[in-house]
Amino acid sequence: MRTPAVVGGAVQGQQSRLSRRRFLIGAGTAVVAAGAAGFGGVDLADHSLFERGLHRIGLASSPDRRFPPSGATEQSGSFNSRYMAGNVGWTVSHPASPARPSGVIFCLHGHDDNHRFPFDQVHLPDVAALVGLHVAVAAVDGGPDSYWHKRANGTDALSMLLLEFVPMVQTMVGHVPQALMGWSMGGYGALLAAERAPSKFVGVAPASPALWVTPGATAPGAFDSPADFYANDVFTGINTLKEMTVAVACGTGDPFYTASCHLVDDMDFPHETFFGPGFHDADYWRSVAPGQLRALGPRLA
Repeated sequence: MRTPAVVGGAVQGQQSRLSRRRFLIGAGTAVVAAGAAGFGGVDLADHSLFERGLHRIGLASSPDRRFPPSGATEQSGSFNSRYMAGNVGWTVSHPASPARPSGVIFCLHGHDDNHRFPFDQVHLPDVAALVGLHVAVAAVDGGPDSYWHKRANGTDALSMLLLEFVPMVQTMVGHVPQALMGWSMGGYGALLAAERAPSKFVGVAPASPALWVTPGATAPGAFDSPADFYANDVFTGINTLKEMTVAVACGTGDPFYTASCHLVDDMDFPHETFFGPGFHDADYWRSVAPGQLRALGPRLA
């Protein structure tokens, strides 16, 4: 068996693998640059766009966190919603301790997802235990593309949340302090729910909220019309949240980073931001979840 030659204190075979990795990264970077340059005259100075290109081809990733199991128990079911024209699924987790939760966090899922997201992807009950919060976590199906507001098709995920699901959870955990979290479409929804019902919630912590500053920039299907966009604009009502704890998170490689910066610039009250390297994915959302929950903690304890 041939032993690899040692060159300059390093194994030559290892050097070859490292050189190949550098080559692949360089080639991938060139592909991203060429693609960006040839796509509608995109300016390569847009570092966020460049980062996202690297992320798409696997050459950049978000920070991530893993959490020890907390022993929280879950209760799941469904109910027939008058606002969603059918059954919606839900899950509520309870801390491992039998003592009554000190608060409850209502979680709003993103596009093409469902109520299991905060439990299966973010592991929010485990995050809460890690940071010392004795809270329940509650989530409900808001539809794959409802954007958590009343739609032309007759559904109204926001009313379902506020008028059906929140009261149902209150019968389970009691009238304890309530906060909101959400991711992407659900981050926008959490902000909208907090603005529409500020007396119900003590805090809101959106992650990578799906925000656009003009109706023409929105994703297809997010709003039914420009009038629908303006009727559900969270920028104009942002100061409704001044009595709450607000903790906004977004990665610098996220397509909603610029709009998230605009949002917090509009806040003329104390708030917390968690902006740093990361993309629009569950890896990043797990990495910032402990900070967001620590921000909400004093209002839920």
